[in-house]
Amino acid sequence: NVRCALMDDLEEIIELYDAVSDAMKESTFDIGWRKNLCPSKEMIQSDIKQKTLYILQKEEKIIGAMVLNHEYDECYNKLSWQIFADDDEVLILHRLCIHPQYRGCGKFLIKQAIEIAKFLNQKAIRLDVLCTNKPAIYLYEKCGFLLQGYQTMDYGEPVVAGLYERLI
Repeated sequence: NVRCALMDDLEEIIELYDAVSDAMKESTFDIGWRKNLCPSKEMIQSDIKQKTLYILQKEEKIIGAMVLNHEYDECYNKLSWQIFADDDEVLILHRLCIHPQYRGCGKFLIKQAIEIAKFLNQKAIRLDVLCTNKPAIYLYEKCGFLLQGYQTMDYGEPVVAGLYERLI
């Protein structure tokens, strides 16, 4: 079940991001998320208020989350995308995560993002991902996202990220 998050879900969403942060910190694919810092409680609350945070539930437990909005880093403007689209015609995927005990559910959550984009009459979904995050890159490519280029981005410190797009 995928739905928009509610404020009542806040603590469980924070626990999810904390679990993912801890798991990633211990791996070679550390993406820099840290408890109470990134994503912060304030970021999550803002996403909920804006109705851009979607959660994946299994048996009433929140096992995944993602943000879909129209906000992007200015470096997105430096690329030639597959399709021209106004900002309000493209969803940007942020902070996708799956609880470590439910690996394998990411593909389902991305498919739901694609369905949401179709429902909202979007032309594409775009995202950025650290070049070192091999599992995420593999997942995005498997779901039809195509690499459009690399940019240096500020993830708290300068890092190289791949920018991907999937046409709807």
